[in-house]
Formats: sequence, C-alpha cells, structure tokens
Amino acid sequence: MRDDGLNTLVAGVRCRSVLADLSDYLDGTLAADRLATLQAHLAGCDRCARFGSVAAGVLSALRDGASEAPALAPHTSESLRARLAAVMHE
Repeated sequence: MRDDGLNTLVAGVRCRSVLADLSDYLDGTLAADRLATLQAHLAGCDRCARFGSVAAGVLSALRDGASEAPALAPHTSESLRARLAAVMHE
C-alpha cells in the first residue's frame, strides 16, 4: 500500500479509480476482472471500504424510499407534465 494523501495505491489501483467505478460496483455492473480488482483494493484500503459502505447504505435507503413513494394522482401528474412542457418551450 502506498499512500499519496487521498489517492492511495492498493492492489495496483488508486482510490480515485475506485471512486470513478463505485456506482457501477454498487449496481453490480462491472466486468468480472474489474470487479476483482476493485474488491482487492477495498480489502486493503480501509478509507475506500468505509466510504463504499456508507455510499451503499445511502443508495439502498434511496432505493427503498423511492419504491415506497406514493403514486401521484392522475390530475397532479398531468399538471406537472403540462408545467414542465411549458417551461421547456419558454
């Protein structure tokens, strides 16, 4: 492990590279080789592991909250669409 401030080199990968792929990592859309590389980095970099854990928790809470949001009444939805269309054409 080589530490250059907030851009630690662990398992041949820098923190910035891990952060750039964090969304795809959390979504489970990384290729197997890239996934293995990021997991190796996370296993050796406590800072990225903690940040990734917090980000995963926030993402999970957002997804849970979005699925529990009540549906808009049809007239509200239509009104919002009309207002958005008007603003887009201004």
